[in-house]
Amino acid sequence: MKVDPKLHEVVDRLTGDGFREVEVYHKRGRSRSLRLMMRHVVTSFREEEGWAVRAGDDRRSFFHASTGAPNPDTPWPEADGEGLRLPSAKLVPEWTAPADLDAPLVGEGEALGLFEGIHRELASELPGGRLLVAQLDDGSSEAQLYSSREVSTSMRQRVAVLYLEAAGAGAAVGPIRLRLAAREARHFQPLALARRLADRLLIAQKGSAPRRDRGEFLLAPPVTVALLDALRPLWIGAGAVARITEITDRRGRVASPAFTLVDDGRLNGGVLEAPVDGEGQPTREVVLVEEGIFRQPLVTWRQGGTQTGRPSGCASRASWRDQPLGGPTHLYLRRNPEVGVAALVDDLKRGYYLLDTEGAPRLEDDARRFALPVCGFSIDSGQPTGSVTGAWLVGTVTSFLNGVQSVARDLTFLPSAPGLVGAPTLLVRGLELRRRTDN
Repeated sequence: MKVDPKLHEVVDRLTGDGFREVEVYHKRGRSRSLRLMMRHVVTSFREEEGWAVRAGDDRRSFFHASTGAPNPDTPWPEADGEGLRLPSAKLVPEWTAPADLDAPLVGEGEALGLFEGIHRELASELPGGRLLVAQLDDGSSEAQLYSSREVSTSMRQRVAVLYLEAAGAGAAVGPIRLRLAAREARHFQPLALARRLADRLLIAQKGSAPRRDRGEFLLAPPVTVALLDALRPLWIGAGAVARITEITDRRGRVASPAFTLVDDGRLNGGVLEAPVDGEGQPTREVVLVEEGIFRQPLVTWRQGGTQTGRPSGCASRASWRDQPLGGPTHLYLRRNPEVGVAALVDDLKRGYYLLDTEGAPRLEDDARRFALPVCGFSIDSGQPTGSVTGAWLVGTVTSFLNGVQSVARDLTFLPSAPGLVGAPTLLVRGLELRRRTDN
């Protein structure tokens, strides 16, 4: 995709006005939203186009955003911001765009078919189970960026987000909620989604809060993702080096050898896979923790340096109205392709298989301890012995990181903000389960 000449005109106009640093960002997108609630369907289709400029020098700057196409004759705001420095152009490694970037937005009939399929499969898996709310937001966009630093690039994105809310036969069973993302809405599988909803509803229907207990814990992907997401400050930004130093032991470890944490903006098959980030910088794989050893934080080109490590293309733009912010794209715990979840369950002598969260994690003691509301099953000799709900999974951050014993192969990504966070099932020791009513 060639960059629109209007972007060049805007840059030329502003550099001619004495601004050394100029960047123009232009984005067009379309989206369809369908929401099913109590048999009522609400649909909407939206097209949007907008652009933004950052301009300045070492003493001043301004940010301007507007709808429509770039216009070099725009009256610019006063440059009363701090000094501005923009990134220079970098060589972008070759990248092949995924074929499904070209897939059309899902039609209304297709979306309703997906909802009906989930509802039907849920009722089959769990008599009395019903889908209360289903919402699908499906969108695609194209963006272009050009700057006085010779950055000239284009980006495309295709994301579908599915939200589900379900309840069981009894008035007190549910609702439980599920939110997923895929690059293309046709990748969502009704049977798999219905089974996950049914498992959660069965736990809510039959589960009880356990007594205070320790043991071995299998943490399914949603549980581990919630913990990794809550611990973002340890891995992201220039200040991460100081924070991670506080939990590094005398061997130089921050986690067990089974723990390898990665962020990858061009992850093959990833929902947000792209060759460049929101500032036109090349994306790449960054190993943050390798087999328990901290390697570097996730940093933008502006934050990188000898103390923080090599920068990664990790700046995202929520929309053309927003300035770029650093953050993960696909932050994930590396899986072990040799380990299946069933084998971990079979080997569990006495402990818990925690399938999902029942709320947001709570960080305490200056983020040194956590409490996460969870649900799942108690396990004895590889067999489930009861359902667990109304429980806290508690421990210190270091007990979680160092307690990882084994990592399975079922890597699963869930949407976060920004980016996605992924994890496989983990076997962890050193944590504790408590009733939610206990202190």
